[in-house]
Amino acid sequence: MQKVWAVLLLVAALAAGVLVYRQLQVPAEFSNVLIYPTPREMKSFQLTSHTGKPVSREQLNDHWTLAFVGYTFCPDICPMTMAMLSGSYAALSEALPAGQKLQLWFVSVDPKRDTVAQLGNYVGYFEQPAIVGLTANHDQLFPFVRELGLMYAISTTTDEDYRVDHSASIVLLNPKGQLVAMFKPEMSLEQNAVPVVTKTQLLRDFPEVLKAFAP
Repeated sequence: MQKVWAVLLLVAALAAGVLVYRQLQVPAEFSNVLIYPTPREMKSFQLTSHTGKPVSREQLNDHWTLAFVGYTFCPDICPMTMAMLSGSYAALSEALPAGQKLQLWFVSVDPKRDTVAQLGNYVGYFEQPAIVGLTANHDQLFPFVRELGLMYAISTTTDEDYRVDHSASIVLLNPKGQLVAMFKPEMSLEQNAVPVVTKTQLLRDFPEVLKAFAP
C-alpha cells in the first residue's frame, strides 16, 4: 500500500512540476493575447473595399493580416487604434519572416453611413497604403465578424448620430487565411480610459506570437 501511495505522490509531483514549468514558459504579458492552439479556418465571405473592389477570402492568402472592426464615426477607439496600426506598420513588418507581407484590415460595421466614398476618405486620412477599408451589408458582416471572434451591436435609436458598440481587440490571420491570435486591450485603472490595444503592447507581443507559428 505504501508503494502505491509513493507512486501516486510521485505522479502528482511530476504533474505539478510540468504545470509550473509551462506557466514559467508563458510570459506574464501574454495575459492579453489569445493564441489559438489550432488555427481556425475562415468561411467564405464577400465584402467591398474602400476602392469599391470585391474582397473575399482569397485576399487573405499570402499575407499576414491584422484586422479590426469599427466605424468611421467612432469618436475614440477606432481613430486611436487605426493611427496606432498605421504608425506601427514598419516595425510590425520587420518582425515578419523574410519575404512575407502584412496588411491591415479596417472592417466597418456601420454600412448605413460608411459608404465606399466615406471609407475611402477615412482610410486616406491615415496615409498608410497597407490599410484596406471594408464593409458589406449586415447579412455578410455579422457572420464574418463572428468568425473573427469579434462582435458589434448597433443602437436602435432614430438619432442620426448613433453609436455602434464593437470589439476593441485586433485579430491576426496567417497567410493561409486562418485566424491564429487575438490581441486584447490591457485593463487600465485610470478613470474613463479608452480600451485600446496600445503600440507598446502590440510591438512587444506581435513578434512573440509569430514565434509560436514559426516552422
